[in-house]
Amino acid sequence: IIPENLSYITLGFRVVVPFGGRKVEGFVIDVHSEEIETDNLKAIIETVDDVPWFDEHMLLTSRWISNYYLSSMAEAMRLFIPGKTSIKSSKVYSVDDNAAKIDPKEFFADKPQEYVKIYEYIKEQGTSELTAIERKFPEAAKALNYLVSKHMLTVNAAFTRTGAKPLVRMGVKIAEDSRPFQLSQELKEVFKPIQLCFLQELAKQEFILLSDLPKYGITRAQIKKMQQSGVVAVEKRQLTRDSYAHLAKCEVERVLTSEQLSALGKITEVLEKRQYASFLLHGITGSGKTEVYIEAVAKARASGRTAIVLVPEIALTGQIVGRFRRRFGGDVTVLHSRLSAGERQDAWQKMREGSAGIVIGARSAIFSPVPELGLIVIDEEHEFTYKQEETPRYHTREIAFTRARLASAAVVMGSATPSLETYYTASAGKHILLTMLNRIEAACLPTVHIVDMREELKKKKRSVISQPLQKLLLETLSKGEQAVILLNRREYATFVMCRECGCVIKCRHCSTALVYHSTDSSIRCHYCGYTQKAPETCPNCKSFYIRFFGTGTQKVEEELAALLPGTRIARMDQDTTSRKFASDRILQDFAAGEQDILLGTQMVAKGHDVPNVTAVGIITADSILNLPDFRAAERVFALLTQASGRAGRGHKPGKFIVQTYNPEHYAIKAGADQDYHAFYTAELNNGRELLYPPFSNIIKFVIQAEDERAAWHKAEEFAREIRRTGKFSPEELIGPFASAIVKIKDIYRVNILIKTVKVAEIKCALKDILKKYNDIIVDVD
Repeated sequence: IIPENLSYITLGFRVVVPFGGRKVEGFVIDVHSEEIETDNLKAIIETVDDVPWFDEHMLLTSRWISNYYLSSMAEAMRLFIPGKTSIKSSKVYSVDDNAAKIDPKEFFADKPQEYVKIYEYIKEQGTSELTAIERKFPEAAKALNYLVSKHMLTVNAAFTRTGAKPLVRMGVKIAEDSRPFQLSQELKEVFKPIQLCFLQELAKQEFILLSDLPKYGITRAQIKKMQQSGVVAVEKRQLTRDSYAHLAKCEVERVLTSEQLSALGKITEVLEKRQYASFLLHGITGSGKTEVYIEAVAKARASGRTAIVLVPEIALTGQIVGRFRRRFGGDVTVLHSRLSAGERQDAWQKMREGSAGIVIGARSAIFSPVPELGLIVIDEEHEFTYKQEETPRYHTREIAFTRARLASAAVVMGSATPSLETYYTASAGKHILLTMLNRIEAACLPTVHIVDMREELKKKKRSVISQPLQKLLLETLSKGEQAVILLNRREYATFVMCRECGCVIKCRHCSTALVYHSTDSSIRCHYCGYTQKAPETCPNCKSFYIRFFGTGTQKVEEELAALLPGTRIARMDQDTTSRKFASDRILQDFAAGEQDILLGTQMVAKGHDVPNVTAVGIITADSILNLPDFRAAERVFALLTQASGRAGRGHKPGKFIVQTYNPEHYAIKAGADQDYHAFYTAELNNGRELLYPPFSNIIKFVIQAEDERAAWHKAEEFAREIRRTGKFSPEELIGPFASAIVKIKDIYRVNILIKTVKVAEIKCALKDILKKYNDIIVDVD
């Protein structure tokens, strides 16, 4: 029920409601005004915000997500909120009114001393939260339940709003009476030179924090005198937290190529008409796609509309933010998970207020609350990181289409290696295809050499760095140029095995091998985080023949250091980039020439543009081909194409070496040659023959249980329910079968797949079944 004091509540409000013994956050998705029986209804307690959080487009997009991805409406709506919840519910204890009628001495005579202490503590405090009681009395639960049941204590639900508080700081500004500010002769006579310099700086900056005064060589006493003379004023002001504030606006003149102008012209035409359209900008690496994005965003902003620019990884955010900030300054705000809670909150506030018109971020930025949306850019649209791996398991690209349709906005997807589905639908006319076939300033693509590692092995060369790659690195470094080495695996080695009995050391909580890290001689699970010291003897047979197998970035770094003494090597993987802005710092140092070789995982293959890089090498290019993933070949092709694109982006020619045990594979050949059409044709034929996307849709169900047999029993029961609908042919339903990783964090996992061309019809049948199995993970597409 909407109580009278909250009669302003309408669609889109976030509210606090009673739920069992708690107070929780709810979202208003409909309001009824007719007379109804209200005896069994509870009243809304309070609103979380003063205005609706969700606008009409957010609600419609949430509804679409819920229907398409078979998730609940609440799960879909939560995507539009920074953080998991807006309120924190808690239990609060106080002395019951009934306790006044009871003699405490008599009541507690035969009770444990702990009960007396807890009661006295709560009585003294007046009210006390459960967390505070448990901090003081760790075993309080039993006593609290007993005292509540005997009416000595009462328990109520309470809540507090979560989220970072606004950042408010004291600072100094030019007084309103002194605007516009000029250094008059009178001021020059009254104030010292240091104060006059400060006043000139203050006129430029508008507001300087009191804590920053020492930078200007001025004291608070001097500020006080200036304040008394009426020239400056001291006030509190809410500041915006922004880790990218140092990237200032700086106009850079760029002349667009004919290909860039042609692509931009078609995008501009749609923006001017304010109608929905989607574009696929298929441009080879180094063809200047980012410049097209910048100009398209400028057109959207000139017409008073906002833009969302998406990048596939946080590691790439800093580079593209730098380019956009140089052009648009403070009109750009950034949103990704590595920012502090305060920075994310401030970014959302700027967007909701309309004080920033361009949002740049990773996939979650697609849910930004921007008004008047005009353009969405998806850079490197083929990247699998645009797929969310938690419920609801959305794909950012599909959300972008939905938001753009509702706002009559344009979507621009850019890639040198578009995903198979996107290129297929573009060829069928669903997207407008724009192509850029030449590099900027007529730079050439690198020359490619494929090294067959089987031949290296025959020559007794056992190093992970082949002879041709060693030779290329020596040549490159001798000329003062730089190189990039890509390995698709972090850490030191992939697994630890005893050569005496064959025992592989596995995680006790997951069905995966533990991975060796040389920095602290530990072995770790990359799924649950379990860590132990690397053993010196086999835990099974006690032999000393325990060895580390496989190759990781740490191991390659050691080999490079041994082969090329004195070479400055920067390693870039999840271990070295876990801290905020670590990847930005590594790339900035490398671009400045402070390192000779950049070694890393997939993140070194994307986005960055360093003119002095003339050599790129990829180790074990084909390792992904052996994964149980029908997109494996597509990922290999994209990785090779993107990696080779890092070489020869300046005026110097580039060279690219591909090390592989499978040089005949079509993905390796096409990737090395940057021949997208050869790869696309071969992969499309495979997809058509095996009925894989884009010729079908795949829905995956993951059934989980702590007991393995229970997981299988539940999966088989679920499969029978699906068959009973009569909507599925035998070949459309695959499974149950064990997940590739059977156990993660002590939970067993069993999969079922549906591969179908009747996806809309089948989803309707699945919705009813899933109501009975609400703990099954559903992954559409």
